[in-house]
Amino acid sequence: MISPGMRHNAEIAARRQLDAGQALEASPDSLHIQLRELARDVSRLRALPMTRDRVEMKRRTLLPKWTPTVEQYLARGEVYTNLVFSHCVIWLFDIGEFDRALDWAEIAIEQGQPTPDNFKSRFPAFVADTVLEWAEREAEAGHSVEPYFSRVFAKVSDDWRLHEEISAKWFKFAGLLLLRDDTGKPLPSAIESIEQLQAADALLAEAHKFHAPVGVKTLREKIGMRIRGLQKRLPHGRAGAEEGDPSGEDNQPVDPAVPSLNNEAAQ
Repeated sequence: MISPGMRHNAEIAARRQLDAGQALEASPDSLHIQLRELARDVSRLRALPMTRDRVEMKRRTLLPKWTPTVEQYLARGEVYTNLVFSHCVIWLFDIGEFDRALDWAEIAIEQGQPTPDNFKSRFPAFVADTVLEWAEREAEAGHSVEPYFSRVFAKVSDDWRLHEEISAKWFKFAGLLLLRDDTGKPLPSAIESIEQLQAADALLAEAHKFHAPVGVKTLREKIGMRIRGLQKRLPHGRAGAEEGDPSGEDNQPVDPAVPSLNNEAAQ
């Protein structure tokens, strides 16, 4: 057992090492020091009144300080509750570094890492909410939401167990993406492809199954009207002719979990 004086000196040495961007060696004493230093950094961060100042502190100070220690933890392949890792995942999303944020978040989810104490949701819900909020802003501005939207949507639809309301929002937004006009607004009347309209409707139907109040009824009615209007243009009512289907049988079931979202930027 080390003395209080030795512990104090070890903390000072560890702080200097971290401030220099060097990883701390994993040991019981080191983990204790990490948690004390992390708590100190989080307290300093929360004391900042402006969001942009907090983002800059995460970008310029906290992530450069703690990333080497997290990288060392991941390289060793050991798994234990690691709040430094959890905070770094959150901070990466906060500064918009989505590539590394998603890579690390998927590892954190596989390891069952907890989110920091001030978070009500676990990592799957946090990632789903964060990426969806970002995607909604980007789509509203007419920007592409790829590759991050499709990457997380695959997890939402196939892997992660989420509250039904969260899943409903994701399936609704996936449907809206397929309905975007040239300005990025969801508008069924701007879509010329019956197949694309049906794919969007299938996604919206799935959203309704998850959580009926998600609000897709009116939009699905507009999609139905648009499909019927396009069908009337085709010779002998052959809805599939426009899509290259010689049989005209365009009403085959569509897998809602596999939309052609990678083409959304071309709409």
